[in-house]
Amino acid sequence: MLTPAQTVFLFDVDNTLLDNDRFAADLSARLEQKFGAAGHDRYWALYARLRDRLGYADYLATLQAFRAGLDDDPNLLQMSAFLLEYPFAQRLYPRAIEALAHLGTLGLPVVLTDGDIVFQPRKIQRSGIWDVVAGRVLITLHKERRLDLVQRCFPASHYVAIEDKPQLLAAMKQVLGARLTTVFVRQGHYAAESESIAIDPAPDVTVKRIGDLCDLVLPDFHAATTTRVVDADREQTPTATTQEHPMKPTRQLHDLGQSLWLDNITRELLDNGTLQRYIEDFSITGLTSNPTIFERAIGGGGAYDAGIREKVRAGKSGESLFIELALEDLCRAADLFRPVFDASHHIDGWVSMEVSPLLAGDTDGSIKAARQIHQQADRPNLFVKIPGTPEGIPAIEESIFVGVPVNVTLLFSREHYLAAAEAYMRGIERRIAAGLDPQIASVASLFVSRWDVAVNDKVPVELRNKLGIAIAGRTYRAYRELLASPRWRRLADAGARPQRLLWASTGSKDPDASDTLYVEALAAPDTIDTIPEKTLHAFAEHGGLKGAMAVDGGDAEEVLARFAEAGTDIDALASKLQKEGAQSFVKSWQQLLQRIADKSAALAGPR
Repeated sequence: MLTPAQTVFLFDVDNTLLDNDRFAADLSARLEQKFGAAGHDRYWALYARLRDRLGYADYLATLQAFRAGLDDDPNLLQMSAFLLEYPFAQRLYPRAIEALAHLGTLGLPVVLTDGDIVFQPRKIQRSGIWDVVAGRVLITLHKERRLDLVQRCFPASHYVAIEDKPQLLAAMKQVLGARLTTVFVRQGHYAAESESIAIDPAPDVTVKRIGDLCDLVLPDFHAATTTRVVDADREQTPTATTQEHPMKPTRQLHDLGQSLWLDNITRELLDNGTLQRYIEDFSITGLTSNPTIFERAIGGGGAYDAGIREKVRAGKSGESLFIELALEDLCRAADLFRPVFDASHHIDGWVSMEVSPLLAGDTDGSIKAARQIHQQADRPNLFVKIPGTPEGIPAIEESIFVGVPVNVTLLFSREHYLAAAEAYMRGIERRIAAGLDPQIASVASLFVSRWDVAVNDKVPVELRNKLGIAIAGRTYRAYRELLASPRWRRLADAGARPQRLLWASTGSKDPDASDTLYVEALAAPDTIDTIPEKTLHAFAEHGGLKGAMAVDGGDAEEVLARFAEAGTDIDALASKLQKEGAQSFVKSWQQLLQRIADKSAALAGPR
């Protein structure tokens, strides 16, 4: 169920809120009056060429080009005044302002429009729209490609796009899926021209006039499996859109706004096409790795033998040999995800490579290793994983500052997450102060199931397998609050991207629990679930989306209070789990290097 706090309404302007066709007709009449038919035709020819080149309408730039040969014509300056002083408030459609105000009671109204940065904002201001939305205005180029900007500036669980161009609505729907309800306002020449065009997907809601929105309530904007036509002149007519096949559970998560990443990497996955199939069939849009994963992969067969033999003969050994071997796999995976990375404007499509766990207590060593891996990989969509330990936090800040994308790993609590987020923001703030690009990506990885492994035999039966989810709920609330904070808003306004929250360790460890327990409980917009391969198959086969996690954490605090009553010290256990996690990765790292040493010795001889 949508709530106003979770919903953002995205309003187009031209021919949606105000009659831009009428403005264009008035401009045509004035041009012909002042410059004759030839001048009229010349202006619009220049306008069309500029629009094709720029991708948006720019009336003032067209006038600047039109001035050639007319510098001594007094009518030229009068045309400038006509544009700048045009009474756009008189061109608002009936009840347009009322519709804006009404939807402002159902969510947050925002103007999202394409255009230049001089005339378009003036149009919005002079019409009165600017004041109604309290300055919440985004003016972009190709807005269907800038939904990342929308989500940074106005985070929400659900968006409603209101537009007179159904083709644009369909393009936006392809990006946001079920998180977006599309509303087609059948006004203006673009709407009329689209009547004969097949639009896929069709708008969720169609209204004849912008004022018809005043008659709708919040549930009417929930994207469903019907296309609703709302016309004040007749009854609402639902048109069924049947689905021959139910949507896959993995696709449901994707459309909710959660990224599904695979928590595994092996050479076989790449060589036999399995990873590509996961991308196509299960909506997998990224991948994570860790020392344990690589230790099992390299020790589990002969897939890496040829690579080890080649590197040994080239004089490689130990960590340097492993890093080369791992990056070969990860770079191949990064290239598979590159289309997702580009299409999502760098939000999704990432892979991750860990610095040596032996550096967990070495800040300077971690910084140096992160830069080396980043440079050696030479892929824009590869995160370097740095643990969020007390010694790792300064390394995270410095790595972000020098431009290394970071996956902060081994976080176990809200406090761990906030420390990682603070480090990320400090790094971005330093980049802005230094005049550097603030768009350095990061994710913060919260480990979930290990909480329940630690306490299941120490708490009442009714509390088993509930601690990790409660910790996640508490952390998710902190995440949403941080993205709404004035500090983050300033960074977002400067162009920074949110550090996304990632759920790690989401495979069920209790054989008596559902094998899709954590995946279903952690469904949340604007997050990532990195999922073990076995759990991925289980969720795809019999899992389901049972609703999104509450932005306020739901009953997390109540559940945590019950654990406290049962004797669980959350803060102490979080610290213990982080230390044990670091030690576990050290053990896997050492075993990995030993396996490589053993294989190197066995493979170094003649073939």
